[in-house]
Amino acid sequence: MHEFSKSQEVVEPTVDRSIYRHVVELGLVVKDLDQTVNHWERLGFKNIHRRGTQNVPDITYRGKKSALTLKLAEGDIGGVRIKWIEPVKGISSFDNFLERHGDGVHHIVYSVKGEEELENQVEYFRAKGIGILMEALWTGAYNDARSVYLETAERGAGITFALTCDPGVSASDKGENTEPFNSIAQYAVVARDLKKTAAFYESLGFGNVPIDCIDFSNVPECYYRSNPGKFAIYTNQWRWGSVPFEWIQPCKGTSVFEEYLNKHGEGIHHLAFTVMDLDKTLKAMAVEVAQSGRFSYQNRRGRFAYIDMEPFGGVMIEFIWREPKD
Repeated sequence: MHEFSKSQEVVEPTVDRSIYRHVVELGLVVKDLDQTVNHWERLGFKNIHRRGTQNVPDITYRGKKSALTLKLAEGDIGGVRIKWIEPVKGISSFDNFLERHGDGVHHIVYSVKGEEELENQVEYFRAKGIGILMEALWTGAYNDARSVYLETAERGAGITFALTCDPGVSASDKGENTEPFNSIAQYAVVARDLKKTAAFYESLGFGNVPIDCIDFSNVPECYYRSNPGKFAIYTNQWRWGSVPFEWIQPCKGTSVFEEYLNKHGEGIHHLAFTVMDLDKTLKAMAVEVAQSGRFSYQNRRGRFAYIDMEPFGGVMIEFIWREPKD
């Protein structure tokens, strides 16, 4: 394993934190919405609203007008809207994503206050070489709404950033979810080259933090697919948002991160949730654990377990138990 420079320093974000501090929506694109949503409900996710099949007539994808038919469902985790999308008809970034990536998180959405702020942000990214991938217009909860999907995925570890001007999104119903689905603790992204990914986001104004190497090869009780876990990762974290982003590059051994890169390419690998009792949570859910172990990182210790959700939306779930601080 090569070492990253020890001289790396924290670079503070210069983007407008009133916009980019909080993700208002995660958009998961899936081949079979009903199968996916049924499984999330079996795990204990409550208050999922199935919106049925809807027509979205005003779409512009790579400069061309298109009309889409989508099957939709929505839920909420701690004020973050989870939207499941099954493309039915039409040409868009959604079906292109399914073809090249398979099921998974297609986009993350940030909310702006109005059309003027939306245009200002589009111009901000355009000045940095980031164009528009897709635009959608529809009648929102209170008035006409608009979403702009940006061309960030190719250089940004597979994530499409989206901006939306829709009062209905910021007024998301927090629903009735309880532990473990009461709050997202972390968005985790797998990248092939973390230094390039970090440099790209720094160039857009999202800041940067030093990259660490965590070697699990000699960690007790570390397992991958029921075998001893012998892997290491490069990682860093954005901690300036309402929910941290963890960036991961596998660098040694076989792991669920390497699996994801081989099957899907780069993208959001898992959503993390904090639990009070890891063993009790896993027993209650009766789910397959793909990877587990203990951690000691940045003065925090605890245990983790990754739940294999590959057939049910393409994004894993990580449950984290942290030792109480003294």
